[in-house]
Amino acid sequence: MRTFDPILLDTNILVYVHQALSPFHSQARAILEKGLKEEVVLCICPQILMEFFSTITNPKRVTDPVSQEEATTEIEKYFASRKILKIYPQVDTLKRTIQLLKIYQVKQMVIFDLQLVATMLSNKIKRLYTFNRDDFSKFKEIEALEP
Repeated sequence: MRTFDPILLDTNILVYVHQALSPFHSQARAILEKGLKEEVVLCICPQILMEFFSTITNPKRVTDPVSQEEATTEIEKYFASRKILKIYPQVDTLKRTIQLLKIYQVKQMVIFDLQLVATMLSNKIKRLYTFNRDDFSKFKEIEALEP
């Protein structure tokens, strides 16, 4: 099945693609391959790329951390890919974030998930691939899909 409705890749998808020893590597890789074959339209945003960089360079977060240079190269590959759509925060993203804060009343690090949802909505993206479906299930405006 081919779909043209873009699906945002959560950070953990990129991390597991990069971490070959992860038990989720093959599933994450399969999703990325579908996008590269244009069977689905995948997208990323700056927040995802920065979270990816932060994670793969942190020995407390991954078993095989990489150097700043290697992480930068990985980000450049995703950014340069013509098969992955890039979305960006829009003029209304902060306003949407504040509106969602009033609805969901999140705290601490969950604000970053909420901001990601606001970026998605500002770009008319309704679906997200993630291995942390529970983190996004509270946000009724989007659909979190597990690979």
